[in-house]
Amino acid sequence: MIKKSVLLLTIGCCTQLPAQEIRQIPLKYSVETSDLPVLTLKDAITEGLENNYRVRIEKNNVQVSSNNASIGNAGMLPSIALNGTISESVADSHLKYFSDLNRPDQDKSGAISDNMNANLALNWTLFDGMSMFANYHRLKELELMGKEQMRAAMQETVASIINAYFDIVTCRKELEAVGHILLISKQRTHSANDMFRAGKVSKVDLLSAQVDYNADTSSYIQLNAELMDAKIRLNRLLARDIVTDFSVEDSIAIDRSLNYKDIHDKAIAENPEITLSRMSVNEAIFSLKAVQGARLPQVRFTSSYTLVNQQNGTGQIETTRSGTLNYGVTASIPLFDGLNLKRQIKNARLNKENADLVYEETQKEIEARVATAFNAYEVNRNLAAFEKANLSIAAENLDMSMERYHYGAISAVELREVQRSYLSATNRMIVAVYNAKIAETALKLLTGEMMKL
Repeated sequence: MIKKSVLLLTIGCCTQLPAQEIRQIPLKYSVETSDLPVLTLKDAITEGLENNYRVRIEKNNVQVSSNNASIGNAGMLPSIALNGTISESVADSHLKYFSDLNRPDQDKSGAISDNMNANLALNWTLFDGMSMFANYHRLKELELMGKEQMRAAMQETVASIINAYFDIVTCRKELEAVGHILLISKQRTHSANDMFRAGKVSKVDLLSAQVDYNADTSSYIQLNAELMDAKIRLNRLLARDIVTDFSVEDSIAIDRSLNYKDIHDKAIAENPEITLSRMSVNEAIFSLKAVQGARLPQVRFTSSYTLVNQQNGTGQIETTRSGTLNYGVTASIPLFDGLNLKRQIKNARLNKENADLVYEETQKEIEARVATAFNAYEVNRNLAAFEKANLSIAAENLDMSMERYHYGAISAVELREVQRSYLSATNRMIVAVYNAKIAETALKLLTGEMMKL
């Protein structure tokens, strides 16, 4: 039975682990019940891209920037307004004419007059120093930036889901390893109890075995709580019910085809942060052109048609109706505005210079992050292979030590030390595999390849 337990633990810690072999652990030490639905990494990514709050917000932001990127918002189209006024007045009047007119005096009390005016006005900027075209290009650039920000948010969400998913896998593997050690500690406690009753060991040995068993039980409980927390983090990313329970796949496969030069070149060309910085430079250029256009003359076409209908209750004219069409061209040349335009142009040039500096800084930062992540990827990938081989040695040592303990060739203290060495080797391999996967994910995020998953 001991050999079987050691064999299961060795298999359980490999980078590729069949789920059915985990189920051979006794139920009271199993990580999850067998009826839990299995959430695959692909399904988690699909669900996250559909439901994640940040992704949904960025999609709405893209729609806003697309709505803003119009020729009307840039000022290229005319504005047309229809205005209307209806008014009524009540007046008292007394009219007395010169005697040579031979007209009687007029007295009006409570005379009501109605007045209706309608005006259709058109204003169209024909030329503004090309500022409207610069504004339009700037709005289109902002639209592209919005789409790139959404793409970056989606890739970061995918990376977060991958990291959270394999955090669960790692917690399960650590929990399974402690579960196997717990089985061995339980058997050791039974053996110590049998030998104590037979008078072969002292009660100290029995108590020591029970203390170690309780310590392993405590570690198991703590790791189980960490597993639950890891599932909560993934549920939050997927915007699902926080307490939803599920099982995950058991393997962590490392992509061993990555090389530094390809990753470096791809990151410089397609990294979302670098792309956004490059777009910010273009946006700053168009903003500068829009401000510079204010130095040139502006030409506007204006036209209006006014309709008047007036009914008078008193006076000499009873009804007035008229329609008037006005049109013309207005030109304005800026001569002096308190040096405000000069200040705006200077600030726009400084903003463009800052955008250039941010672009250069972002390139250097991405290069540094690529180098750091690739170094972590290489180191942990090699460590995982080394620790896997070391784990086989530790498993054999634990198997032999258990047999020697049963024959009384080693003490309980020595057996416990072998258990700790085995668990330490297991954890080192699990952590190395997990860190290699995290570094691999970081590299693919830096190169903008997360969506290919």
